[in-house]
Amino acid sequence: MQSLSASTTAGVLLDLSGALILLLAFACLASKLFSRYVAYYGAQSVVLAFAAGVSAAAFHSAELWILAALTLMIKGIAIPLAARRVLVRRLALKRDTAMSTGLSTSLIAGGALTAFAYLVTRTALLPHGSAAAAVVPLSTAVILLGALSMVVRRHTVAQLIGWLIVENGVFLGAIILVASFPFIVEAGIFLDLVAGVLMMVVFVSGLTRQLAEASAGELRELRG
Repeated sequence: MQSLSASTTAGVLLDLSGALILLLAFACLASKLFSRYVAYYGAQSVVLAFAAGVSAAAFHSAELWILAALTLMIKGIAIPLAARRVLVRRLALKRDTAMSTGLSTSLIAGGALTAFAYLVTRTALLPHGSAAAAVVPLSTAVILLGALSMVVRRHTVAQLIGWLIVENGVFLGAIILVASFPFIVEAGIFLDLVAGVLMMVVFVSGLTRQLAEASAGELRELRG
C-alpha cells in the first residue's frame, strides 16, 4: 500500500485537519443549540474537503480532487445552508432539551472513547511514522463521537447531525487510505450517503412544528 510520511507537509496538514475535525465533533457534543450543530457540521465538512484536497495533491489523484470539490459544495455549503433554512428558520428549532445525559457526562464519555480509539488503532497494522498512523485514530475517534451524539441526543434532528459526523469520520479515514480503496467504491458510498441526507432533509422539511419538536422517545410511544 502506498504510504504518506507523517513528517511531510501533506502529512502534517492531514494530521492538523484530523485534529480540527475531532475538536469540532467535541464542540457539537458540548452544545445544545441547533444552529451550532449545523455550523459545526458545516465547518467540519469544509476542513474535510481541505484534507481531501491535501490527500489528492499528495497522491496525485484526480479522483480525490473531484471528491474534495463535491465534499465542499455539497457537505460544506449546500447541506448546512439547507439545514439552517429548513430546521433553524422555518421550523424554529433553537435549543435541544431532549438529552439523555448532561453535557459534562457526554464530554467525559467522549474523552474516554477518544482514548479508546487511540489504544485500538495505534496497534493496528499501519506503517510506523506514516500519516495514516496519525490520522486513522483521529477518524476513528470522530466516528465514535458521532455515534455517541446519536445515543445521548433524543431529538431526531440532533441524531441526524450525529450520523453525518459519523460519515465525516469514515470519509476522513478513507482519504488517507486512498491507495487501497478504489475510487468507484468511495464515490458510490459518498453519493449514496448524500442521497440519503437529501431525502432526510426533504422529509424533515415537510414536518409540522409539533413533529419537529418530537424526540425519538416520543416517536417510539406512537407504536401500537
